[in-house]
Amino acid sequence: SATTTLLAMALAFMSFTRPLPVVVTSDDPGKPRHLASAADAAPREIDAKRFFAATARELHGWSSVDVVDRLTDASLLMTTPWRKRFAAEMNGEVPVPAEVDASGKASLLKTYVLARIRNELDLDWDSLSCARTDGVWHCKGTAVMRIQLLAGNPVDDPKLTKHLELRASFVEVPVTKGTLDGLLVDFWDAREREQS
Repeated sequence: SATTTLLAMALAFMSFTRPLPVVVTSDDPGKPRHLASAADAAPREIDAKRFFAATARELHGWSSVDVVDRLTDASLLMTTPWRKRFAAEMNGEVPVPAEVDASGKASLLKTYVLARIRNELDLDWDSLSCARTDGVWHCKGTAVMRIQLLAGNPVDDPKLTKHLELRASFVEVPVTKGTLDGLLVDFWDAREREQS
């Protein structure tokens, strides 16, 4: 029984240490999907674009109800230095009316929760481009973010529509259960672009 136990433990150890199997989808729609070892599947441009779109939805497509969960999920897919910078920004104090906080200041994240809004994000897929340099994907694209009240009728106010220019850098990492895309955010920037 001791031998059987040792063999079972060795088998379990081997199954934990081998790379995850992943489904690889070709860029060519005529080719079927196939299983590969995660170690053999490097991120492609389409993977970087999908990761960019998913990250944009997490960072900018939240509502006051789920903003903490969405931004926490997004932070788990960031490199350690960028996660620290992101946390410092979210926890940084901004001026608020005395009705919100008697001190006149609150964390940026708290203002998101108290705002009672929801953001609708429309990413322009055609504007999205990604290029790889030395294991880092540099992506950019544009999006329209419409800010609406959490409850009630939609508000059609041009001041509540933001045209964003998004830029990001993603570092390639090994595929694990925590990094299924094989990418981590190492830079993210969203600026309001000028409308002509």
